[in-house]
Amino acid sequence: MFFAKAALWFVRIAQWCIAVSLLGVSGYIVNQYAQVHSRVPAAVWLPCIASAFAVCVLFYSITLIFCLGRLLLHIAAFFDFCFMVTYIAAVVLNRNNFHTDGTQNETWQSLTGVRAAHGVTANAGKNQGIIKAMAGLTTTLMVLFILTTLMCINLAHQADERHEEKTGHRRRSSSGARRARHSRV
Repeated sequence: MFFAKAALWFVRIAQWCIAVSLLGVSGYIVNQYAQVHSRVPAAVWLPCIASAFAVCVLFYSITLIFCLGRLLLHIAAFFDFCFMVTYIAAVVLNRNNFHTDGTQNETWQSLTGVRAAHGVTANAGKNQGIIKAMAGLTTTLMVLFILTTLMCINLAHQADERHEEKTGHRRRSSSGARRARHSRV
């Protein structure tokens, strides 16, 4: 279980670093929209807000990973699942921002159009790479949260089995009730 937690710890550090990067990139794009007093699309807001929460949650997870008991492992798996779903939604919202030609990306076209309407034409080329970086970092975090969700579920299951062995008590579940019925027959 120690090695599984150590592997999870290394993945958490990678997640935290990528979440900080995504927070910076998406925050910059939000600032670009805010400079011209325009509405920020959900494809930018969702990764920004999710990364802000992820940075906070991941910080505590990194510092306390080796202290997590059974209940906290289940809670960590729940948070990972929530972040996984959020990043899947963010990737779906950014599905039109994966073009190699940055001028075809939906968010770039929106940002450039809004800024041009307000007379701001600077940094249009620089924004292409930043929008592609946002889409790529969002996808990377989605994959890492899928991985950590599975890792946390596995760790929680192992902790439950250890607890059952130590105490001799089985959890009440439908499968346990079925086993009890089959043993009586």
